Amino acid sequence: MNRSLEFSSIKPNIPIILASGSDSRKQMLEEAGIIFEVIVSSADEDLIKNEISSLPFDEQVIHLAKAKAKLISKKNPDNIVIGGDQMCVLGEKLLHKPGTKDKAIESLKLLSNQTHFQHSGVCIYKNNDCIWEYSESVELKMHNLSEPEIKNYVEMENPIHAAGSYKFESLGCNLFSHVGGSSYTVRGIPLIPLLNALRELGIIDLK
Repeated sequence: MNRSLEFSSIKPNIPIILASGSDSRKQMLEEAGIIFEVIVSSADEDLIKNEISSLPFDEQVIHLAKAKAKLISKKNPDNIVIGGDQMCVLGEKLLHKPGTKDKAIESLKLLSNQTHFQHSGVCIYKNNDCIWEYSESVELKMHNLSEPEIKNYVEMENPIHAAGSYKFESLGCNLFSHVGGSSYTVRGIPLIPLLNALRELGIIDLK
């Protein structure tokens, strides 16, 4: 059973699929009460990133979100498919998910006392057609963290699968002195614009 059924829920008028394996995106939709299914897209993200690397980052995340959703929508034409993507950027440097604790530590050392951006894109597909897309960027300033603070944080949260090497939805929010935008976007999806779109398109309501 999908975890979203454990919460007070909103049954969509058209079944929804989240084309993402992100725990954070899944958690946000669950918290919003949306009933949905998760099908992880098999889109080749590395190949797509190489093809779109010349585009601004806020456009790249939309391309990636759409590529993921399109593959799932093609096989599930009667469903609404939500695609999402996120990029953490310091200057012109893209900070990938670290994959290991050592790489997470190095990433946080780079971000310490610096301002960086989280770019997040989201789209809605139906019958292999994109019916809505949106991207949003948030500026974040990290505290000047000591090496022991960084290492302790990584040990506590093990953020090896998180863009930027921090989990903003939990202990990671303590790393920042300023966040200029929505915490939902930092977590991986512009949730309020997405919910507004689902409502305006007649996919969800509170009836």
